[in-house]
This record gives sequence, C-alpha cells and structure tokens, in this order.
Amino acid sequence: MKGGEPHLDAILMSLMTALNEGLMINVYQRDTDDFYTGYVKALGNNAVILATYNDAGIADGSVWLNFAAIAQVEFAGVDLDDMQFRISVAESEHFLSLAGQEKPLKFDATNDLLGQLVTQVQASQQVVMVILADDDAYLEGQVVAVGKDHFQFNVFNKFNFTDKREMTVDYSDVLVVEFQGLDLRQETALVSKRDTLKHVKSALIPNDGQLGNIFSEAMVTGKMLAVMPKGNEDQFFVGTVKALNADTVVLSLKDMAAQFGGYVAIRLPEIQSVTTASDYLQTVKFYAQWDVDHDFTQQPVLNADREFDSSDDLIQGLVASAAAFSRVIRIRVADTDEHLLGYPAQLTATGFVMNLVNEEAGEQVPVRFDAVLELAFGHIYAYLQEALDHRE
Repeated sequence: MKGGEPHLDAILMSLMTALNEGLMINVYQRDTDDFYTGYVKALGNNAVILATYNDAGIADGSVWLNFAAIAQVEFAGVDLDDMQFRISVAESEHFLSLAGQEKPLKFDATNDLLGQLVTQVQASQQVVMVILADDDAYLEGQVVAVGKDHFQFNVFNKFNFTDKREMTVDYSDVLVVEFQGLDLRQETALVSKRDTLKHVKSALIPNDGQLGNIFSEAMVTGKMLAVMPKGNEDQFFVGTVKALNADTVVLSLKDMAAQFGGYVAIRLPEIQSVTTASDYLQTVKFYAQWDVDHDFTQQPVLNADREFDSSDDLIQGLVASAAAFSRVIRIRVADTDEHLLGYPAQLTATGFVMNLVNEEAGEQVPVRFDAVLELAFGHIYAYLQEALDHRE
C-alpha cells in the first residue's frame, strides 16, 4: 500500500488499529448515510470484513467492504458509546440473535477476501446482498458460479417474484457484500422454495375515504397489510390492525425480519394508500412463519399482546398512558416533516409537552393532541432509549 492514495492509507491504518486492538468501530460509506458498526475480522489489501451489529445492539451477520466504498472510520464518540450500551442490554436481556448459531466463514487475509467469500457462499447457497459501483440498487441473491475475476449472480427480488435475472459481476465492480444475519438467513429459506413461489398482483387501495372498511375487515380476519403514510415515499408500515375508530387506526407492526416491531397509531386522513396483497406481503408472511418455527417472534422485553379500546380517543389515550408510565414515544406532528422522540408530560385537556431525548435532550415542545398525525410506541428502540435514560 506504500505510495497509495492518502485517503486509503489513512483508512488502512485505522482498520489495522481496530484489528490489532480489538476495537469496535463505525465504518461510514461514501455517497450514502449508511454505516456499519462492528469489529474487524479480516483485513485484506483492498477490503475489510466486519462482524456487524444492528441498531438494537444485536450481533447480526457480517459485511465485506471494498476500501473504495469507505469514507471514514470512527473509533470513539457518542454513537459508539450508545452502541456499547445497547449491546450490553441485548446480552443481559437475552435478545434473540443468530450469533453462534451460524457456521462462520473462514478467511485467509493473505489471499483475496472477495474470492474466498463468494466461493464459500456459493457452496452453502446462502443469500447475500451486493452493492455494485455505479448502481444504487441493493441486489440480493445467490452466487451460482465463481470465476477468476468474476462471479455469476442469480438475483432474487422479495418485492417482485417475476424479477428473475442472472448477471455476471466483475470483482472490480463490487463495493459491499452483506452475508449471514437474520434477514438473509430467512431469505435463504425463502429462496430455497423459489420454484413454488407464485407471483401475486399487488392490490393497492388509494385513500378515498373508504379505508375504514378495509381496516375493519382486516381487524376481524387478522390480515396483514402494508400502509403507506402521506408525504413519505420511502417509508411504509407492515402489520395487523389492533384498534380502529372513525379517525385513527392502530397497527401492530412487523419489522424487516417479521419480528414484532411495536405499534403505530395513524390518523386515517394521513394515509396515502393500503396494500392488501403483494409479493412483499407474501415474503413477510413467510418470515413470520419462520420466526414462529424458530421461536424468534419477538424480543423478550416487548409486549406484542397489548389490548386497545377503540371507543377512546386513541391518540390522547396512548399519550396519557405513555406519560403515566414514563414511556418513550415517537410522534409526527402537523406542519412539519420531523419526528419528535421523547417522553410526554404535563397533559391538559387539549395537549401535552414532549420532553425530547438524544441530541435534543432538555428541549420541551408543546404539542396539541389534534396536531399528532402519527404515534409510534412499544418498539425495541423505545425500550433501549428508556434503558439509556435510566442507566446509572
């Protein structure tokens, strides 16, 4: 690496320090806000392999990163301190994890890491996620053949089962490969049944004022839905209906791995559309069944069995409950795109005060009940925030 680009020299030195001293690091990528947190497991001459943790502090698979994809390496800071705390909570509270249950891949740092990685995942047929240079797409699928400087990749699209592609990928084009971890383990199980998967046409119902009927029926049948809020194309909720009145619906959510993801209350006029059938809903249902079969349905500190009284003013009742028990909630308020995270307090007949947390700790924001458009609560990140605020 002598005489290399100064930026790459600095990254290599940082990664060597992290490897030699066993330090947890954040690795920030170029051209995206995404970053990985974990420990260096293997360091090659042009790439690194990290054992990674997810945002809940759970050991969750690994990633191969080309140095060219790395913007910076961080050794210390509030983010890493918080992550160390989350990891300690995840371990002490026995959060569900595949750590130790997956056969680890083996790497020789003196040889090309990517070649070793694709050879091993081809042999095991496990699904991996690949990011290529000059392509914004996250490609998931299986390596089906390995050459000297390229591999054949069979793409699987969990959002659209008709999207069947096989592509030749040059090693030199690969920026990131995620492997192992919960959702890729589930996707591997799903892909093993790809010959039996039947594409379903997406059934999307725009909000024309009739969504109450859809939610009412889904509440009786327990049908899983995808709900798209207005004004945010990137975000949607998947879950089942737990409560409904003329103004608001409460959903019990599924996260990316179909585990219980807390609850959200949404005002009906704030919903763009509801999807009642799609390939992605089929995927989530498959993952949910996998979770049941493997005792992975919810983290032990969460309550997926809450009951709600639909006759109440749902938003006001939920805020009052959170205030009474000092629970963290996340709300979206009218006339702003921002979400507020914190503890509600000082309730009156018409509103309350949000005591914000994290960077905004100490800030108090008055909020009217009728200005709350969306309220999320009872999820793992709320639990971890409460644990963080109550630690000694």
